[in-house]
Amino acid sequence: MLDMNIWLGVIVLTVLLYTFKWWMGRSRKVKVYRISPQSLKRAKEVVVGVLPLVEDGENFPLDERRLIYTKEDVKSAVKIMAYYFWKKRRHDELSRVKNCFVSLARFQDTDLDLEAQERKASRERTQLERELNYYMTHSPFRVRRGQ
Repeated sequence: MLDMNIWLGVIVLTVLLYTFKWWMGRSRKVKVYRISPQSLKRAKEVVVGVLPLVEDGENFPLDERRLIYTKEDVKSAVKIMAYYFWKKRRHDELSRVKNCFVSLARFQDTDLDLEAQERKASRERTQLERELNYYMTHSPFRVRRGQ
């Protein structure tokens, strides 16, 4: 009799927990990103302007004044292009813009000595990798199909 009471309690608790999970999941809102043709065109211009600077296969710091756009503009443009390439299933281009995003750390203030530039670039590279990973896992890439 005691065993039956324990199993009955476990079953009732399981049903209650699944009901609660279902109830909470109903009200979940999914964020859907819409990219206008103008913003896509602008993002492409920005990324195309920066790609030749970062695709040289090197890791040494570069003068941040060589960037045509601010780092924030480039980061926003790369995020737009990453979403676009992900939606279009163009994985080669997606990896190129991911590399571009992380390579922004190479652009440093040349007024600092070379060792300080390297330290700052290393910290910034780590931060950019985390930011990109967060974006890729918590942004439009996680949208469920059918919604």
